[in-house]
Amino acid sequence: MRCLRREESQRSQKLMAAMDALNEKMGKGTVRLGLPGKNAPWHLRCANRSPRYTTNWDGLMVAYTDEGAARNKN
Repeated sequence: MRCLRREESQRSQKLMAAMDALNEKMGKGTVRLGLPGKNAPWHLRCANRSPRYTTNWDGLMVAYTDEGAARNKN
């Protein structure tokens, strides 16, 4: 188990070093982890999400790409 943690730690250190190098070269904040900043130009909207989006497949919305598919479904 310790071996895996050590390998993971080494990978994380290499990743952070690569990110630091890119940010130094390209400008601060160019490369970040997958989290938006507080002042991100977009915000996640959950207003249209089903209240049971993880447990009830029938509650999910269906999107069709053309009219023929929608007509054939009914």
